[in-house]
Amino acid sequence: MSERQPPIRLLPTTGLKQDLQALHDAAVMHPHGPEDRLLRVALNQLGRIQQGAPSTHSLEYMPSYPDLSDCETTYVGADPNAKPSHRVVWQERAPQRPGEPVTREIIALGERANGQAYYMAGQRLGRPVGFTLAELAAQREPIASPSRPRQPSVSSFDTPSANEPDLQFE
Repeated sequence: MSERQPPIRLLPTTGLKQDLQALHDAAVMHPHGPEDRLLRVALNQLGRIQQGAPSTHSLEYMPSYPDLSDCETTYVGADPNAKPSHRVVWQERAPQRPGEPVTREIIALGERANGQAYYMAGQRLGRPVGFTLAELAAQREPIASPSRPRQPSVSSFDTPSANEPDLQFE
């Protein structure tokens, strides 16, 4: 008898939605073409990621790219006989409380060529090229005095966060 895998919550970011929309638009322009096949393969792969499929590999820090060492990547391509043309970049987060699902946040779906998917993911995560996550964390220390309470900005009232996705696969 096999153990049931814990549930996984898939969180597509706004960036992923844009990536999928661009693929969809290209597929509409070229029905039954490589764009249509790529869209279908990408959607199937997102479903597999939600079902618990492992990544193709974990990413590591490389100085010529943004540091995505806390991310995973999965290869996606329309032609099964060629090297995959695209990458899905995602982060996995452990549940904060027992019984909650693991969260896999999909950051980007982009072209493999010239590391485009990795640059897009870095930009969306606010990570410049050539800095490690530790260096970025050290630069982002609070400037305000801890004794003075932080005042919420006016724009934060009654508006959802720009980073919070409004589409979830569950």
